[in-house]
Amino acid sequence: MSASDGSLRTLIVDDEEALAKVMQRTLRSRGFESDVAFSGAAARQLMETNSYALALLDVRLPDESGYGLLEELRAKRPDTAVVMISGVDDPELGKAAVEHGAYAYFVKPVGATELYLAVVNAFRRRSMELDYKSNLQRLESLVAERTDQMVQAAKVQAGLLPDSPLIGPGFEVAAHFAPAREISGDFYDWYLPDERRLAVTLGDVMGKGLPAAILMATVRASLRSAAQVGTVEEGVRMASGVMAAALEVNQAYVTLFHSIFDPTTGELHYIDAGHGHARLVRASGGQELLSQRGAPIGLLPETSFTPGTVTLNPGDTLVIFSDGLLDLRPDLATKDVPLPVAARRAAHAQETVDILATGSRERELPDDVTVLAPRRL
Repeated sequence: MSASDGSLRTLIVDDEEALAKVMQRTLRSRGFESDVAFSGAAARQLMETNSYALALLDVRLPDESGYGLLEELRAKRPDTAVVMISGVDDPELGKAAVEHGAYAYFVKPVGATELYLAVVNAFRRRSMELDYKSNLQRLESLVAERTDQMVQAAKVQAGLLPDSPLIGPGFEVAAHFAPAREISGDFYDWYLPDERRLAVTLGDVMGKGLPAAILMATVRASLRSAAQVGTVEEGVRMASGVMAAALEVNQAYVTLFHSIFDPTTGELHYIDAGHGHARLVRASGGQELLSQRGAPIGLLPETSFTPGTVTLNPGDTLVIFSDGLLDLRPDLATKDVPLPVAARRAAHAQETVDILATGSRERELPDDVTVLAPRRL
């Protein structure tokens, strides 16, 4: 704060002309410019044409109470600081002044040093309040902008997820998805690279918010493009290369289960990049674990992705889930524990995933819950 700052102009409102002019001269000697009004009406005329950082108001004016002018200032000029001055030493008047928004209350006569300190302290407090308001408005603007971005990203993310279930020649695939927040770190996808094969993907970005949504869209686009070209290994390697820079910048990594299934032969080729949650449920009700697993994408440099192969017989179902399901069913953290009987005996893939994720949409989730189930018919 500088006394020479032209924006720090003061309005002195007091019906005692001699006292008002003494205060004006005192402030001018300390570098503060001010105007003087001897009534409420005169003060209003000055306020219509000038901006004041501070108003020194007498409690008793010839045409009205200083409290009325105080309330008007607080309502119409909230950035103007107000200090009340009175010839009556009454604690109740001082309390009322502060309650109505005045910074302070002084009893006449006000000495030169006391006046100077009162003005300086009022300007300092006003400066802090204006900084606070400015920061609050900036924060609210950022929150609103961020909220809008989150809403838009959530819509985009939801639009990328395929409708469940999908039933095709010799197969069905279904998903149950319950995000913990507006934008999920989990994502899943399925599509037909050609007339014969079905690609199924479940991934989890170790991070949330907009970066997760962007990475999810990148993974999806990369895998879909690569599936037209060749093997699951080539698809994951291509996705890994495309995401490398984004993962490094966001200090994130992606766990991924990506597979391509041929319903005519039952062969399912997969890459498990740090995912680890897949169970093969046989039509007889038995359960098998998949043997092949590697490191997540982006966690280690020069990661190799080794494909695995399993064969689904008619009636077999591959159940893939994110680690958020373990919050609902912590028993599944032990891989030897079989899936619930009802899920293993379900007549349809959608029924299987819904049984496993029961309760995920009725409670607050610490993590996203995603369950996929491709089945050979």
